[in-house]
Amino acid sequence: MSDASVAPAEAQPVPESINDREFVLVSSSGSAVSTESPTRFRYHQDGHMIWGQYYGDTVSVGRFVGRRSGNVVSISFAHRLVSGGEVVLGHAESTIQWNAEGTLELYETFDKDGQPQVSICVEADRCAAWPELDPALRTQPQLDGTTFILEESSASTVAVEPTRFEFSENSGVLWGFYYGDTVTSGHCVGRYRDGVLDEFFVHHVIASDATLLGDSSTTLGLRADGRFELVEEFVLDGVPGKSVCVQTV
Repeated sequence: MSDASVAPAEAQPVPESINDREFVLVSSSGSAVSTESPTRFRYHQDGHMIWGQYYGDTVSVGRFVGRRSGNVVSISFAHRLVSGGEVVLGHAESTIQWNAEGTLELYETFDKDGQPQVSICVEADRCAAWPELDPALRTQPQLDGTTFILEESSASTVAVEPTRFEFSENSGVLWGFYYGDTVTSGHCVGRYRDGVLDEFFVHHVIASDATLLGDSSTTLGLRADGRFELVEEFVLDGVPGKSVCVQTV
């Protein structure tokens, strides 16, 4: 929070990057906020791409991806609730701004149970150590630590060195990183349930230098050789498509 002392709040430009900055929830119209263990968010930013993680008194594991446009950050998220253990998917939009105290904050709007809500997060000192994820909470099928490669796609030609996806998973929340011949890098989050993996993703396209957002519904299958395959139907910035990925050995 060192930026707050540089100049009066109204004179400061909003930072072009919030990479590696952490924010804590201080108010929300959607739920009570703990003063002892409020939800904490760590943001990463590369160009317009946004991704990160969060946890707190109501959320045991949370991941998000999104895109920044000016001072507005649009994200999609997946998290596991402490109470009941349900994995929730959703969307939110935050405006990056300075508050009256000169602290950087995120003013966020989102829907909960069909009702519009508002929350505010303020920048906080970085946490020295985030909680370790319990390996016993990995769920079936076992996707934590798996790697897939793109086999076919309606959105692009698959090259000799195809896009590669590396997945992590805990408590029913799945997240991943990918890169390849058409994208410099990409990030995804999602939830696996009843044979279907629902995901949100963001990536930077090499050819157009654009940052694109998408969502997908993916059927997880098992090939005769024992490898998983992902048959994905997606929408990428409004354009539908289909792809198939196969697990590497």
